[in-house]
Amino acid sequence: MFSKSESKGRKIRFPVMAGAVLLVSTLAWAQQAGPDGALASWLGQELTVESSTINDHMPVGGKLTFVFDNADNVVRVCTRTAPGQRNAWHMDFTVPCGVTMTFTRGTRYCTVDDVKAGNAEVLSACHRLRSRDVAMHPPKVKGTVELNDMIAFLVQAADGSKMMAILVDSPARVTDGGVIVLK
Repeated sequence: MFSKSESKGRKIRFPVMAGAVLLVSTLAWAQQAGPDGALASWLGQELTVESSTINDHMPVGGKLTFVFDNADNVVRVCTRTAPGQRNAWHMDFTVPCGVTMTFTRGTRYCTVDDVKAGNAEVLSACHRLRSRDVAMHPPKVKGTVELNDMIAFLVQAADGSKMMAILVDSPARVTDGGVIVLK
């Protein structure tokens, strides 16, 4: 009687063990996979805020570096104050690498003109990073904090250089009407 139940147990254990090994190896591979290829060349590169039509969200002249955090599968935005920077970094950007973004792979890279035009159909096809609920600038009403959504579109300039164009959404989910350009 023991030999029959023992042989059945062995038959069941092998597929379960094989499935567990496959699952663990797949998860380990996924963790080591790293950032998407469409994003990889923008990571670790320091970009400068070249222009902004939203004056108090990001200071012109400020430096940003986008770093992939493999453990959390997010991109961290690390800021640095540069000589000649117009204003100081505010709110969430003062915390070292405190703002996180998630990557969405599109079918192409946008141009700055695409981002400025704001056509949702065109922008939905572009590679982009998104962060929700970021405090970017001092509140207009004392004792409050305004949280914004930030969408950074990956832009490959005509000369091959890497850029980003950032749109900022207000709490009412209406675009503030400005674009921040990083080079």
